[in-house]
Amino acid sequence: MAHADRSQDLVFIHGFQDNATFWQEVIDRLGCPGWTPVPVNLHHTGLGETRERGATLEAYRDQVADAVDAYDGPSARPAVIVGHSMGAQIAELLAVARLHRTVGLVLICPIPLRGYALSADQMSAFETAARTRDPAAAAEGRRQLLVSRAPEVVNTLVAGTLGTPPDAAMEALRAWTDGHPLGVAPSAVTAPTLLITSDDTFATRPLVREQVASRFEHCETAYVPGAGHWPHVEQPAAVARILTDFVNGIANT
Repeated sequence: MAHADRSQDLVFIHGFQDNATFWQEVIDRLGCPGWTPVPVNLHHTGLGETRERGATLEAYRDQVADAVDAYDGPSARPAVIVGHSMGAQIAELLAVARLHRTVGLVLICPIPLRGYALSADQMSAFETAARTRDPAAAAEGRRQLLVSRAPEVVNTLVAGTLGTPPDAAMEALRAWTDGHPLGVAPSAVTAPTLLITSDDTFATRPLVREQVASRFEHCETAYVPGAGHWPHVEQPAAVARILTDFVNGIANT
C-alpha cells in the first residue's frame, strides 16, 4: 500500500529467532516527524544448504527490499535502515544495494558482516536453541545474553524463539555465522552510520570496534547501559532516544 503523505522510511530488521514485534516498544517512543517505521519479518528461504557463501543473507536482504517496495508503492523513499545482530548484516547489504536511497544506517549489537566463528560448544548451544520447543529451555538460552531479565523481556524473547520454525532458525544460524564476502573489505556505505553497543557479552564492544566500526569511513557509536544483546527490548526508551537524535540529525543536515 502506498502512502502519499509519507516522505521517508525507517526500516527495522530483526535478528536471529526474533521478529518485527521486537521493535514495537522503540517505535512507540520515537520522535521523528515525517519518518514512517517499516518493521519487516524475515522468513525461511530454502537456501540453507547452498554452498555459495552469503546467498541466504542476500535472500533476506531481498525480502526486506520487497517489503519496503510493497509498502512504498511507486515511490522510492529515502530510508534509514536499522538492523540488530544478524539483522545488522542484512541492513548493510541492503544499504549497499540501495546507496542512492539510504540516508542513514544503524547497527545494534551487530554481528560482523564477515561472519561470526563459533566454538564447537557455542554452535551446539545455538543449534539446540534453534530446535527447542520447550519454553523453559528457550528462556534459559536467552537469559545467558541478557542484562535485564524482567519477565516481559524474557517473555518477548521466548515468544520469538518458539515462533521461529526450526528449519528457518537453522538456516539463519548458518547464514550469520558464515557471513558474506563483502565483510572482509571496507564497507561501501557512505551514509552516516551509527553503531549501538551495550554490555553484550556476545557482540562485545571490542568486537564491534575491531570488526565492524573499522570497516566504515564515517561512523559514530552510542552505548546503552543496563542491556545485553537486545538493548531495543531491554532498554527501549534509551534506544528510542538515540535513534530519534540520529534520525533528526540527518533530517536537519
